Amino acid sequence: MRSGSSGAGAARGRSVVFAVGSTRLAVVDGTSAQEIVVDGQPVPRRVHREVAVDETRFPHARRVRTPDGASSGYTVAVPNAGASEITHRGRTVDLDTSRAAVAQPEGEIDMRCGDGFAYYSVRIRPEVVVDALEHRLGHPVGRPLELGAWFDLRTPAGRAWNGMVRRLASSSLLDDPVLAAPLEETLAVRLLFAVDHRYREELDGSIRSWAPGPVRRMVDAIEESPRHPFTLGELSDIAGVGVRSLCLGCRRHLDTSPAGRLNATRLAAAHRELAAADAGWTTATAVASGWGFADPARFAAEYADRYREPPWLTLRGPAYA
Repeated sequence: MRSGSSGAGAARGRSVVFAVGSTRLAVVDGTSAQEIVVDGQPVPRRVHREVAVDETRFPHARRVRTPDGASSGYTVAVPNAGASEITHRGRTVDLDTSRAAVAQPEGEIDMRCGDGFAYYSVRIRPEVVVDALEHRLGHPVGRPLELGAWFDLRTPAGRAWNGMVRRLASSSLLDDPVLAAPLEETLAVRLLFAVDHRYREELDGSIRSWAPGPVRRMVDAIEESPRHPFTLGELSDIAGVGVRSLCLGCRRHLDTSPAGRLNATRLAAAHRELAAADAGWTTATAVASGWGFADPARFAAEYADRYREPPWLTLRGPAYA
């Protein structure tokens, strides 16, 4: 998180700091202004993404109010240190590092924070969550989708959510045009598995799929446009089946997941580009990034496992072996 002085800075899609007295609040640049109130003082906040993840710290006790209509989506508070309580739509939830709170798109949020409270604020537009749910169930769902007021961060699903939030808050992955949409979808899916809602039992239910046709359609689309920022929902639409059916079909016919097949196709494309590229004009890291591999070390390991040589050697040619 960047540091700054009093006032709102602007950095494309990244958090900046807004100072009110001794309080620092994360602010996200965007197009539609919002407002929160800290100890009675209004603070503008701007959001433009489908998903935004910020970290906020309060050295001293504070009361933070977000008026009704200021939020355009679900707001999830994920504590990192200290304790707080959130009142939303007549219900109060006590927060600590074992419990996250979920606020619906409508209604005032009133948060009373103790000394040393720090948390991640995750805002997700309802369309992202509903779309992810419908693709996994294979049918439309009722709207608005009411999510539970809190969930346990100690469960496997809660830990998976928490880990992904921390990773997104400390990186620029949501700025990557190849990775942003798939990451937003994954975060929404993990939330759906962590929190209660009326479709939870159906979401956890079993499903079968054996036909190879949908898998072939998915593979054809990936091979035709490997750089496209496919989400699982988009691939399932192309395949003509629900996400869970597509995943099971991929396991049966390809022994991998849709994401694994997409990753393998991009790895092969990166290999071809490295073999044809001039080492004086590019780097292995630049090629990897262009194909959506955000972690150079992980890319190098996967590449070496498949091609039996490091990517830099492919780029420079056999004379450097």
